[in-house]
Amino acid sequence: MGDKTDTESDTLAWSPSIDAMLASWCDHAKCYEWMHTEAFSLYDARSKYFMIAINTLTAVSGVSNIIAGGYAVNGFQIAWIFGGISIAASTLNMLQDKLAYQTSSVIHKRLAAEWASIRTQLEEIITIPYSGRKDCKSFLKFVKAGINTAATEGSMIPKHIRDACYEKFNNIDQFDIPEICGQMEHTRVRISAQPLLSNAPMN
Repeated sequence: MGDKTDTESDTLAWSPSIDAMLASWCDHAKCYEWMHTEAFSLYDARSKYFMIAINTLTAVSGVSNIIAGGYAVNGFQIAWIFGGISIAASTLNMLQDKLAYQTSSVIHKRLAAEWASIRTQLEEIITIPYSGRKDCKSFLKFVKAGINTAATEGSMIPKHIRDACYEKFNNIDQFDIPEICGQMEHTRVRISAQPLLSNAPMN
């Protein structure tokens, strides 16, 4: 007697401690969403700068070659200058491929959207009364899987953006900043209520 059935042992009830954990996850999601949005803006701008420079140099080189033709000054071929411009454009193109700014911007845009979705789910579930919520265990498993997937690429965030995130959210009272931003905290544990032990001497 007293043994729990499989169904009972698999049941996980909503509680204030779980709400506190979800609020912490939501804070983290807000930070990651902000950081990935900032990283997207950074890499998208850099990618556009490269594309503008490459297209401009390519256009100038092509038009100038047509105009200059075989014109020379004291034996110096003007076309050599424009040939150098073509080489510069090719070099910038190779640098862009190597630095992968465009690819990085796409990844950060996707991750910002994923963290925004996670944040919305957490904010929604916390505001709903326990009686109206989904099954606790199923929801935790679902949202944690999403967090784990999105967090695997968190190391791609540049350090200066992580530092900026810490400065932005550090002054908010009790806001839980993720450790990737440089804040380390003691691991919190759930403590169940226990009956107080009597100090009276035992007979």
